[in-house]
Amino acid sequence: LGDVAKSMTSGGSVELAFDTEAAGAANSLIGFVSGSKRTTSTLMDGDYPPVRRLFPDDAQIQAVVDRHELVEAVKRVSLVAEQRTSVRLGFEDGQVNLEAGTDDNAQASEVVAATVEGGSLTTAFNPRFLEGGLGVIDTSHVRFSFIDAAKPAVITGQKDESGNQDDSFKYLIMPIRFGI
Repeated sequence: LGDVAKSMTSGGSVELAFDTEAAGAANSLIGFVSGSKRTTSTLMDGDYPPVRRLFPDDAQIQAVVDRHELVEAVKRVSLVAEQRTSVRLGFEDGQVNLEAGTDDNAQASEVVAATVEGGSLTTAFNPRFLEGGLGVIDTSHVRFSFIDAAKPAVITGQKDESGNQDDSFKYLIMPIRFGI
């Protein structure tokens, strides 16, 4: 629906049409018309997956990092990461270590200052997904919340290093398994 809304920004009215013959069927159709633009989509029947349960309630490890510094470091380090290769992030007292590359090819590493609470943790993420999440947060700092390295992490905004987190937007990112 988001893509349909973006494509029909002419400012006029939008007409909806439903497939009345398939009403109640597992895959009925819906149509959108606005001016000269027409779009048809399939309506899926069923419950939306319970994604809220993926967001951890009690993070054991939390890290606060300057968002701009982290974005720039991820961009630099991911230059040597081959397609479908992860960027490893090692969170430890006072810093996050970013690494990418393999022993056979180019390697890169960066260190960014961080406030880490609850212990050390090393995990890996797809750099495009990490950049995507960091790119939509508009605060100066970000908070990573972890249960452990193998479970999804939550990234939220934070106005400054010692302030409260901004829960208005939460980005759930799945880690990638890697060999240590």
